Amino acid sequence: MTKENKPQKKISGNLVKKAPEKIVVHALNTAISTVEKAAVTDVKRTAKRAKRTEMKLEKAKKAASAAKKDVKRATGFSATIEKMEVKETSTQKIKEKIKEIITPEKTETFYYDRRQLFVLAVVYALIAGFVFLIAQNAYNCCFCFGMLLKTFLLITEILIVAALSLTVFVLVFPQKLAVITKKDIKIDHNAPLKWEDVEEAEEKYTSYLTRRPLIALHLKENALKNYRLTFMQHLCKSNIFTPFSIPMYAMRPEDAAKIRTLIKKHTKYVDNRN
Repeated sequence: MTKENKPQKKISGNLVKKAPEKIVVHALNTAISTVEKAAVTDVKRTAKRAKRTEMKLEKAKKAASAAKKDVKRATGFSATIEKMEVKETSTQKIKEKIKEIITPEKTETFYYDRRQLFVLAVVYALIAGFVFLIAQNAYNCCFCFGMLLKTFLLITEILIVAALSLTVFVLVFPQKLAVITKKDIKIDHNAPLKWEDVEEAEEKYTSYLTRRPLIALHLKENALKNYRLTFMQHLCKSNIFTPFSIPMYAMRPEDAAKIRTLIKKHTKYVDNRN
């Protein structure tokens, strides 16, 4: 009995010794398989990410190519528009030239009102007669001993007669008060004033007593040096009339309204008659 039991003890001892080895091997295999599975999973995930990145890159390339095509189309369209605009401008210029040839630039001419000139001539004639009577009475009353009084009366008579003569001349031969074109305005015998040099037109009265309306044209800074002024313009440079002004009181009412409308089309208009 003892002989038969001894080998069984050896076999069970070997099994006990081999059991931990199997457990270790199994654990190692399990760990290795787990690591392999994790590695395979990571590889698959990386491959999926790579595919997504490739798809995004392809989409970006397609979008970039589409954007390039759109840019080319836009540049071509803008170039076409520019060409069309150039053609339109050239066509417009040609139309304007043809219009100028067919219908020349319209010139509006305004004259002094003869009725007011006639009244002014009568007033000057009455003043001249009154001064002449004063001078004759002064001579008869022996008040002409002073050369100063004699000179004053003589100068007064000459000035009144000259003003009367000029008024009659303008009454007989109508003089242009203003000539308006698209580019400039000519007042009396002054140099033509370009509209581009006018800053604003101001309508006002000569005074609160007479209340005679006029339009004073105010020039831009340093624009006055481009014009040669007459003696009267130099005198009016510092008063209410300014070098360039339109005496609307010397015109017919319908002409005054018309010239007011024309000036409003060419420059800024300010009404200070209040």
